[in-house]
Amino acid sequence: MRTLAALVFIAGVAGLAVALMRTPTVADGRTVAAGLLEDVRKDGVVSLECDPHIPIGIGGAQFTCIATMVDGATQVVDYALKPDGQYEAKPHAPTRDPRPQKPRGGDPRGRGP
Repeated sequence: MRTLAALVFIAGVAGLAVALMRTPTVADGRTVAAGLLEDVRKDGVVSLECDPHIPIGIGGAQFTCIATMVDGATQVVDYALKPDGQYEAKPHAPTRDPRPQKPRGGDPRGRGP
């Protein structure tokens, strides 16, 4: 009887382990954005806002972020997290024009009539 109980216990624990292994981990988008921002600052990105909840499974993850550039333009970027931990970015075209900059001193466009 003890052997049967031990086998049932082992089978139950194994089943639970398999179920937990298949359940995706959900990452906080703010945490992922903070980590990615360090990598993309060199490209002129000043802020990054990602999906609030990013499910990460055995095959990795797919999520979207909105990058704000130095000049004020925003850009949608689709990210893929590979199982080896590497990110692959697929940027879209900027979603709005950059904010206009004031003309510099001595620029004829900045002089009045």
